Formats: sequence, C-alpha cells, structure tokens
Amino acid sequence: MAVIFDLGRVVVRWDPVAIVSGVRGPEGATGIAEQLFNHPDWLEVDRGTLSLHTMARQAQGRTGLSMAENLAILQAVPSSLVPDPAMVALIEELHGAGHTLYALSNMGHASIDWLEQHQSFWRFFSGKVVSARVRMLKPEPDIYRYLLVSFDLKAGECLFIDDSPANVAAAEALGLRGLIFTDPARCRAHLIAQGLLPA
Repeated sequence: MAVIFDLGRVVVRWDPVAIVSGVRGPEGATGIAEQLFNHPDWLEVDRGTLSLHTMARQAQGRTGLSMAENLAILQAVPSSLVPDPAMVALIEELHGAGHTLYALSNMGHASIDWLEQHQSFWRFFSGKVVSARVRMLKPEPDIYRYLLVSFDLKAGECLFIDDSPANVAAAEALGLRGLIFTDPARCRAHLIAQGLLPA
C-alpha cells in the first residue's frame, strides 16, 4: 500500500498564532495570524507564485505592521514546522511494515527547503510533491494526478491522510482511499483497522 501524508498539522506542527506570538508576543497575535495566513496571498506563497517579500509588503494595510515586521513573521514559519514525534514513530513503523510512503503538501519554497535541510524523517519517504514546486494546490485534482503519475501509483492502492476534509474528499473523488487526520492515536487505530499495521 502507498500511504500519502500531508505535512502541516499531520507530520509537522502548524500553528500560525504561535508563530506570530513567538515573533511579537501574544497581544493581537490571533488577528495578525488571521490576516496573514487566512488570506489568498498565503495560498499564492504555497503555490510558488508569490514571494515572502511581496506578501509582506502587500499585507501592510491588513495587519497594520510594516513590511519588515510582516516579513519577520513569515520568515519564522519554516523553523516552527517541528515534527510530531508520535507521527515520526508511526511513519517509521509503516515503512518497516513494507509500505511505500509519500508526502503531498501545500507548502511554500522556504518551508520545504528548511524541512529538507533540517529533518531526517525523509529517509522513510519514497517521494514527495510540494505545491510551490509544481504550481498546484490541494484540493485541485491536478496535484493528485501529478503525484500518481510521477510515482506510477494506482489510485485504488493509495491511502491519503490529511487534516483537511476538502483535501481528503478531492483525493477520494479520484479513487484514492482517504483518512481525515485528527491525532496520531486515531490515525494508528485506523491503520490497524485497515490491516496496514499489526494490532
């Protein structure tokens, strides 16, 4: 079985409010995080079509912060993407059980570059597709098709794990099996129930 993992909020931490708080302190962090990361500009960073510098400049009016202040927050994102030890253990277990593992993530260039340079869990993965590098985003069908074609995978022999119901639904529409991720323990229980791991 090919098991395909989302990264943010599945394998690695993704907490925008904590990122803002770490740079500026907690006051107003929720609002700033909302204006930066729940905005179409952030999707374009993930798509690889907008630089962090341009986003920081364009966000000044929304956040009330200077370009430099916005940029400091955006540049703090990569190092905040800390792996969840329970998920790394589960990934290692799946790999040891003979499954082939892939990553399919909406992520900008700076974040994926940092993860590749600083994290060792990649040794368990046979490949990855990252939105900024292919100029496509989940839940667009083409990014799933790109993954399947790139690694010669059959949709019916894949399980896709993502915290976003929309992303899982898009995968299922193309014939992949899907699992909406909530936490490592429930993910493990599902994998055992599906016969992918021993009880």
